[in-house]
Amino acid sequence: MGMQEDTLDDETKEAFLSESGTKVISKMSEGGGGGGGDGEGSPSGEMCVVRPTLNVSQRCRNYHFDPGHSPGLREAIQTKVRKTCSFSCGCLTSAVSARLPILSWLPAYNFREYLLGDLIAGVTIAIMHIPQGMGFALLSNLPPVNGIYMGFFPVLIYALLGTSRHCSMGSFAVTCLMTGKVVADLATPEGSGVEGDMAGNSTMTDPSYTATQVAALVSFMVGIWELIMGMLQLGSLSVFLSEMLVSGFTTGAAFHVLTSQVKYLFGIQIKGYSGPFKIIYTYRDIIHQLVNSNIAAVIGSIITMAVLILNNEVLKPILRKKTNIPVPIELIAVILGTAASYFGRLNEQYDLLIVGEIPTGLPQPEVPPFELLPKVVVDAFVITIVAYTVSYSMAKIFAKKHNYEVDAAQEFYSQSASNVFGSFFGCGPIAASLARSLIQEAVGGVTQMTTVISCALLLLVLLFVGPLFETLPNCVLSSIIVVALKGMFLQVNDLRRVWAISRADASIWLVSFLAVVIIDIDYGLLIGVVISLFVLLYRGQAPSTAILGSVPNTDVYLDIKKYSATTEVPSVSIFHFNGPLHFANSEYFRSQMLSMTGLDPSAIVSTKKALEKKQSKSDLIIDPSKENEGRGSTEKIPEDFEENANDKNDKHAVLSVPEVKWLVVDMSKISYLDSTGGKLIAQLGKEYKEAGIELILASVSESVLDSLEKCGTLKTITTDQIFHTIHDAVTVLTVLDQSAVSGSSCTKL
Repeated sequence: MGMQEDTLDDETKEAFLSESGTKVISKMSEGGGGGGGDGEGSPSGEMCVVRPTLNVSQRCRNYHFDPGHSPGLREAIQTKVRKTCSFSCGCLTSAVSARLPILSWLPAYNFREYLLGDLIAGVTIAIMHIPQGMGFALLSNLPPVNGIYMGFFPVLIYALLGTSRHCSMGSFAVTCLMTGKVVADLATPEGSGVEGDMAGNSTMTDPSYTATQVAALVSFMVGIWELIMGMLQLGSLSVFLSEMLVSGFTTGAAFHVLTSQVKYLFGIQIKGYSGPFKIIYTYRDIIHQLVNSNIAAVIGSIITMAVLILNNEVLKPILRKKTNIPVPIELIAVILGTAASYFGRLNEQYDLLIVGEIPTGLPQPEVPPFELLPKVVVDAFVITIVAYTVSYSMAKIFAKKHNYEVDAAQEFYSQSASNVFGSFFGCGPIAASLARSLIQEAVGGVTQMTTVISCALLLLVLLFVGPLFETLPNCVLSSIIVVALKGMFLQVNDLRRVWAISRADASIWLVSFLAVVIIDIDYGLLIGVVISLFVLLYRGQAPSTAILGSVPNTDVYLDIKKYSATTEVPSVSIFHFNGPLHFANSEYFRSQMLSMTGLDPSAIVSTKKALEKKQSKSDLIIDPSKENEGRGSTEKIPEDFEENANDKNDKHAVLSVPEVKWLVVDMSKISYLDSTGGKLIAQLGKEYKEAGIELILASVSESVLDSLEKCGTLKTITTDQIFHTIHDAVTVLTVLDQSAVSGSSCTKL
């Protein structure tokens, strides 16, 4: 520490340090002491802190430890109820505004500062909603117009209740694909439009429900799940889905999205499959049907994808330097594709599949078929996890970047209300779209007013413009979807990046990806979660351990295998455990301690008893001065000991005894200890005591110390055996070993 930082006068320092029982000794080396006297600019200046050594008993007594009041269950419930039932105008206003965020941001809306950016962003997002919504509706096996509904009805509710200012809610490829799986299983094809090519699906079980009804029911159930999770305060649920799990899962889902669009890109009819390995069966049929491809669909797909790729890879980087407003290339492709199909009569002349009838105006509200509810509960739960995780993770990223807060519970409530409301208008489950959200932020969107403006423009499209897109070829929408998947496919780079950092994290990505692609989306998510939990448990079950040594003339203790400058402390062995101690790793803790220190209490006790027995029979001499070369270990009795003992020419056998008197456990990294861990520490204390070695704990946190007390461990290992730091323990134990205590026991740090 540079001495120039000392700004207090000497009297103030002395008064402060004497009050705390601490002394500061300044030292200057001979080479750096000349000149100033304050050591300024001298790298060899040292400051030594001298304080009394502390065990836990001394620390509590000297510094007036107060554990505070710990309420019981009854008192805690009463306090919670009292706070919940307390009423005041301020609490009521805060509660209402927390559940209706629009009451907070709308009155404070700065039209002069925010309106232009929100207006540009709202128009841009509305334009993107049209082609993306219609395209993603194909993934859900819904009529294309339902995709526009998903960008209006539920999103309008989110604008009123949501806390994220930059997330663009609406249709999302992965959730739409998962919804399409349920629709394919439960809905009856109507023989026209998008659903016509699925008539041969043998997995459909109920012939009485339309695709729109099934998707609406899924959306309703997703909303119910989100409401339940919000009430249970499960807003941090996304932490259980690691970044690698989400990345691998969404990359695998991208392959399913691509697979679902191949039939539209080539204009072929293939059978729909569901369940494990469906992607393999699907590609088998695709290969067989390629000879029947529709030439018009193939040409339209190639042209559309070429235009989109040219814009994204060449024109967009150039235009980005001049303006933040992107070219609405997807909408342009939709308009040109519709015009080409209309004037070229591609549907009649080349049998090119088109969108078909798009009704004008808003749909009539319709109650979902609740009798199907038991059949969609599980699938809706999986969709809920994916939709919320993606949306909330994205919301947190934008909130951190723009310095505002998002409420995890309110996000559950807002998405719940959005999905339930949208389900009455034929909408599928919604989630945040990464592409739309990034563009919304990039073009200047500032508040939820962007969403309101986008919904207003989509309303005009639904009321007046919808029928103009009736001749839009499905291959154009599929091309838009496939090109938009580039970002999801590029997540493969995450695997290469993480592989060099952590093979365990890379395995989560790889297993999740392969499970999703080969087996199925829902199974893949489940397998990914299981693998993630397994990796988490494995890391917690086998933390790193080390034997620590002292850096001479310091209070620093480091791994003796990694730092050659360290020296082992005589009569003391220091064991370091780098993780929590609980039921899952208690045996690992014990085995590592015994193997690394070489101090097996049962072996030591057995050896001592055997030696005592042999001593009484053969005049055995135990020589404590003869130490083992292997530090801290006890030699086992040689197998031929009885023969040597009976040998009258060798009446005196000399064996060594352990040199270690104290085993110090560094608990600085043990952040959590359960009852099993507490009992293990107590048991080890008893075993080592019988072996003549005292177990010492050092650097124990207050929470772990409290756990030790509740577990009854402190009845075996007293607070006098628990030290504030390793150096406190080593200093006291070294003095005891030398049996020469002079003055006050002080540790120089």
